[in-house]
Amino acid sequence: MIFSLLFMNFLVIVEGLPVLATTIIIFIGRLWDAVTDPVMGRISDKTRSVLGRRRLYFLIGIIPVSVSFLMLFYSFGIEATPDNPMPKIIYYTLAYMFFGTVFSIVMVPYNAILSDITSDYNERTSYTMIRMIFSGAAALVCAVVPSIIIKSIGPEENGPQQIYGYFVMALVFGIIFGLSWLVVFLGTKEREDIPPPEKISLASWFSVFSNKAYKNLLGIFIPFQIAVDLVLALFIFYIDIVVNQYKNYELIVGTLLVCSMLLMVVQGRIAKTKGKAFPLYIGIPVWILTTVVFIFLDASVPVALLCVLAALIAVGSSAGNLATWSMLTDIYDIDELCTSKRREGLYSGMTTFLRKFASGFAVLLMGLGLQAMGFDQNKYSVSKALSENFNPAEQMAASGSGNIASGIKWMFVLIPLILLSFTLFFAIKNKVTKRRFDAVLKGIDEFKSHGSIDALNEQEKEDVLLVTGTETNKLWRK
Repeated sequence: MIFSLLFMNFLVIVEGLPVLATTIIIFIGRLWDAVTDPVMGRISDKTRSVLGRRRLYFLIGIIPVSVSFLMLFYSFGIEATPDNPMPKIIYYTLAYMFFGTVFSIVMVPYNAILSDITSDYNERTSYTMIRMIFSGAAALVCAVVPSIIIKSIGPEENGPQQIYGYFVMALVFGIIFGLSWLVVFLGTKEREDIPPPEKISLASWFSVFSNKAYKNLLGIFIPFQIAVDLVLALFIFYIDIVVNQYKNYELIVGTLLVCSMLLMVVQGRIAKTKGKAFPLYIGIPVWILTTVVFIFLDASVPVALLCVLAALIAVGSSAGNLATWSMLTDIYDIDELCTSKRREGLYSGMTTFLRKFASGFAVLLMGLGLQAMGFDQNKYSVSKALSENFNPAEQMAASGSGNIASGIKWMFVLIPLILLSFTLFFAIKNKVTKRRFDAVLKGIDEFKSHGSIDALNEQEKEDVLLVTGTETNKLWRK
């Protein structure tokens, strides 16, 4: 949240780097970040230590997490001029790559460890629900507190004089983020019956796509996450330019974030009662119908209605976040039944890689679409940062770019409609229910004890074969 809200503004307005250079820095950093995720996943799968194969990295990451976050917002005296900005461009590129590497080291094992904490279907849903509630609360804090710190240390005006405010903000939150991993290390556990590690190879990364349940999950997960990213990216432009509610943007987004956090509890109860995919059957149609309403809005819309629509979007976003992340943990056990291996890190790394790569590519296409309409996102960001009374609607009218508002409206509507329809289609195809997942766990126990699933009853065997999408003689491959 802090990175999304402040990093580009910091580089352009505070550090004075060219806008094009900042986009290159962010692109290189994201590309590197995506690549390190599957690598870290395989490393953590292969790790064996007295501190575990996941928890070890939480301990290792404490200091690097703090340092890497501080480096994003402080250049430690590196000099650069408008004529020669290259020293800082190189520094912040390397700083972002270091940041991405460090967060891969801790976040990939973090996303993989839940299946070690519990094998219970509903408990995993509860843990994911709590995780998402904390995530929503943290997002609210990080959307507000950093700017308060920055303005209290330096001037309120957005500019180079705020550099020490950014330093203090980064130092404070860097320490908080680092110490959080100490809490995670002390408060988690790992299973001990881990199979021997296998060799890391490129072929093993692609082997995940032989898991039919995982491919179906990707059909749910990737379109949903891209929809979230693009809606958030376009939301400010829709609110600013289409309905001219720039002054109420924080209220509308705040409503979305608060409702997403609160609805996690409701979605969690639904998931434990009806199954992990069931919240999608409610939340995604609500989001789709809400998106259609945005077609008919204009500058006369009351802010209260926009807040209501934001709350309805939260019904879909909370359902998708809870369902997709909790469903991912069950894939690890299905894979073990097929391969006899525990490869949570591999799946966690590959999933985040695909998510970041697809999302980055989608955001790039969105940017090209905006540019084709005559809208310069970078110029927009700079203009907004430099103007005390910035009015995007007036700026668009003054530039003669009237078609931009219509284009943004249709992008804001059609993109999520298409992506969420894909999400709902694959959600309906989901085969992993609580009963079938329990059969998978029983099948794993039977293979470990007797080398077969002959002891399972006919219903359990049918469930195992349906979830894995394979035949009995192809299970538990060594």
